[in-house]
Amino acid sequence: MAATRRQRFQSPLVILVLCLSCRGSNPTSGTAPFVFDGNRTYAELAFVRPDGTIHKTLAFVDLGSPSMVLSESLYKELQLDQKKPSIFNIGAMPIRVDSSDVTSDSWLPFSVGANRMVEALLPAGVMQKYEVVIDYAHRTLTLAQPGTLKITGTAIPCRVNAKSGLIAIDVSIAGQTYPVTIDNGSGYTWLSRNTVQGWLAAYPGWQRGTGAVGTSNMRMADDGIEASGILVRMPEIKLGSLHLRQIGALAIGPSSTNWDFIDWYSKKNPLPVIGWLGGNVLRAFRITIDYPNKMTYWVRQTELDPHDLDQVGLTLKSNGGQYFVAAIATKNGKPTVEGVQVGDKLLQVGALHTDRATGAAILSAMHGKPGRASNPCP
Repeated sequence: MAATRRQRFQSPLVILVLCLSCRGSNPTSGTAPFVFDGNRTYAELAFVRPDGTIHKTLAFVDLGSPSMVLSESLYKELQLDQKKPSIFNIGAMPIRVDSSDVTSDSWLPFSVGANRMVEALLPAGVMQKYEVVIDYAHRTLTLAQPGTLKITGTAIPCRVNAKSGLIAIDVSIAGQTYPVTIDNGSGYTWLSRNTVQGWLAAYPGWQRGTGAVGTSNMRMADDGIEASGILVRMPEIKLGSLHLRQIGALAIGPSSTNWDFIDWYSKKNPLPVIGWLGGNVLRAFRITIDYPNKMTYWVRQTELDPHDLDQVGLTLKSNGGQYFVAAIATKNGKPTVEGVQVGDKLLQVGALHTDRATGAAILSAMHGKPGRASNPCP
């Protein structure tokens, strides 16, 4: 009788231990720190090799990309060329991605911050299975199984392209409503030039100048898009009940070969958009994306910076790790920098030598209050 009684009391304990063990081995959420550089996020991920060992690296977190991309070396190391699945851990939670949904590309790896290597791109197409939290104040990225998180913040509905994972919300600008993408992979807000020109006809005081500067010059491509872009400062935009003031944006048109960037970008979205809200806006919030329920939630953490474009007025282009002047930014029709010509090579900004610097580091060195001495050396 005593033995029977002991067994009856021991069994629930054994079952409880086993259940706790199972629950601990299958966490429903994971959080990783991220590096914030050039208004972009680079999360710390741990990729699992086929032998079970770990390869830690940074991943570029991009809500504007549909597919996962790895460096060619990491792709081979994980044996994805042999159809092995890609498994990585974000915090304690494992994420599995089929090898058919992963590609490699030679633009990876690259370095950010203190020469930390970025070997992967974590896209919307992977994250759309989860609840996603980008906490800019605490520099953390969280992925959670649906229904896991206690979500707070101002609720704003979104549309989701199920194929790409890109999301769009409605914003109110100049009294009208427009669809825009939420794109943390972009350092700055970019909008359609055709749309912005309509606003400028009614509100000419919005225009700041021509030519991308600072983090609006994020692509540094030699296609004329940034060189001809119009910089604007919108007094206010509305996201649901949120009122955001003094929002900077670059209004872009077709490239020098007549390729329309906004049209191409819209095709990845759930509907045609006029552009996207980039890191210059998103960095002021903790943003939760509840993909399954097509909702976003916004918690304001800081005020937006109305001086984010206080910058040496050069639009740069990058070629083979070298930096050149693509345009001299103008304000009120006048050049903002003298003694520099388009095509000049940028060698040094103050004490920063460009041959050992990232694009984000160069733009940061060129940032400052108007009138402060600066020394770009073309």
